This record gives sequence, structure tokens and C-alpha cells, in this order.
Amino acid sequence: MKTHAALTLLLATIPFSCALATPPAEKKGEEAAQEAVGRCCAVLPKGEINNPVFLKQDAGKKEAEVFIIATFDKSNYGMNFNGVSKSEGGYEIPLGWKVKVTFCNNSDVPHSVMVVEEDAAERKINLGDTPYFDGATTPKPNTLGTTSKVEKFEFTPDEAGDFSFACGFPTHSANGHRIFLKIKKDLKQAAFIVPAKKKEPEAK
Repeated sequence: MKTHAALTLLLATIPFSCALATPPAEKKGEEAAQEAVGRCCAVLPKGEINNPVFLKQDAGKKEAEVFIIATFDKSNYGMNFNGVSKSEGGYEIPLGWKVKVTFCNNSDVPHSVMVVEEDAAERKINLGDTPYFDGATTPKPNTLGTTSKVEKFEFTPDEAGDFSFACGFPTHSANGHRIFLKIKKDLKQAAFIVPAKKKEPEAK
């Protein structure tokens, strides 16, 4: 079994959307703040994704917000989420929590994200496959994908188990474009986990 280091990211003071990228230095104050809100990483110059936020949670409300960036860096030929691929890292979420997903693709190649069973993600996702939980996918994950805008969806897992956030394009997930999603009964808080051998990913 692979060893993982848990990284739980709590944001008490940083707005979620504003933490996705640092505004250009020449823009200050209200103008820069307004531009930062709602920006998609796909329309930013390469290398401008700074201090990305991968997880925000509210244990009282039993909610976890996850931010997933496709092609965050060049690892696994760009087929990664948040710099992680081949299910070597991912999210752990307590059973019964609502999961709010914000997805963005930092590549000109269309990608998507959908929740499927772990073994299905390792084999192959086919045209017409649907997410394991109702609503747990970006629009048309097998055929359309996303390249230039933020996609959002939310779902509430109703069973524990090992799943994956996987790219829905055929062969992408099987080639490593996936991270794990573990729904656990005994968890008290959500976590974003990266491999112990790998530091928190940094955009290049």
C-alpha cells in the first residue's frame, strides 16, 4: 500500500475564488480584486497560477469545496489533476457531506471530470458512461469537455467507498488522468492528499 501524507487546507480568511491566481502586479486595489474573482485558470498566461486552493470546508455545515485543475503542470504528459495522476493522491471526504466541485482546465486539449468507481477509472471510461453519484460530473464529460471556463457541480455521496475524480474522455483516465475520492464513515474533516514522495505541486 502506498504511503500518503494528508494535507488539509482550511481557508478562514482567503476568499476561495480570489486565491486561484495572483493578479498582475500593475493592477492594484479594487480593479485587481474584481478581475481575480471568477477567473478561470485556462484563460491565464501559463505560469500565472499561484497559490492554488484545492480544498475549503465547513465541518458545521458538513460541506467540502474542492477545486480541481486539469493539466496543472507537465507531469504525466499533462494528464493530471492538481499535479497528481494515476490515483496517487486525491480527496478524502466524510460520508454524508455535500461536495461542491469547481473544475478548470489549464490545457487547450478538452478535459472533464466525473466521479466513477475506482476500478472503472483504472480500466477505461467509455462513451455514454455516467457518474456514480447523481450530478457528479461536468457537462458532457465523454464528448465535450472544458477548455475556457469554470464548471461547477455538487453532489452528496450516499455510501462510503473508493471512487475517483476521473477525466471522462475515453482512454484519458486509464492513462492516469485521475485522482482518488475516498468517502469514509469515520472521518471528521475532509483532506487533500498528495503522495509522500511528492511535495505539494507547484505550477511551472
